[in-house]
Amino acid sequence: MKRLLFGSSLTFLTASAMLAQTDSPTPTELSGAAAAGVFGGICIFQLIMIAIWLFVAIWIMRDAKKRNSPNKTLVTVLGWLVWPVGLIVHLVTRPKTYPGGPAA
Repeated sequence: MKRLLFGSSLTFLTASAMLAQTDSPTPTELSGAAAAGVFGGICIFQLIMIAIWLFVAIWIMRDAKKRNSPNKTLVTVLGWLVWPVGLIVHLVTRPKTYPGGPAA
């Protein structure tokens, strides 16, 4: 979905630049270095967000299993699909202690 939205904005930007009727040249094209900087920043941001998503989802799954949470399936699925919601639900509903461990 993100790719579709990102691609559609580029399509509209390119179409509007092509349909613009001006006599003077417009600086709509990015140079190679500028384009690499813009798209490199987007890729790094996406990689960071994917890393955060994976870390939180795996932590929720392991913590729910370790604490023997009664709703570990729900928070695991929410953690993998919508990680902020899964994290909030897990933190609110998790047991305060886990078997064989110190009190939290």
